[in-house]
Amino acid sequence: MHKFSMINTRERPYLKWLKDGVKTAEGRVNTEKYQKIKIGDEVTFTDTKSDDFIRGIVTFKHQYVSFEEMLKTEGVKNMLPFLDDSDLEKGVQVYENFPGAERVRKFGCVAIGIKVTEAKLRIASACSYKP
Repeated sequence: MHKFSMINTRERPYLKWLKDGVKTAEGRVNTEKYQKIKIGDEVTFTDTKSDDFIRGIVTFKHQYVSFEEMLKTEGVKNMLPFLDDSDLEKGVQVYENFPGAERVRKFGCVAIGIKVTEAKLRIASACSYKP
């Protein structure tokens, strides 16, 4: 099983969006730990500030050379539901602002599809987002 952390907020409830299928893939810099992931593997994403989490099975893994290529191919709204597909520049900025994002130049990035099998999401109940 692979375990990863995630920044999850009321304004951007990434875990809830993944659980609800509104966010169709999780984007990450394709460092060694993400390179090891295979389709069918079990993954857990845990909020960095709480014990909220989602657990699921990897359904796809698409590798890209840049955040821009990933967002163009996967769809901005599919990766960042608070933006529209026409907001490519804003989407790239969101990914570039994540900690360690500069490593994309060395490793590229990856979009990971997840079929959620279990979730504990307290933060999501307080968010105003409605799919």
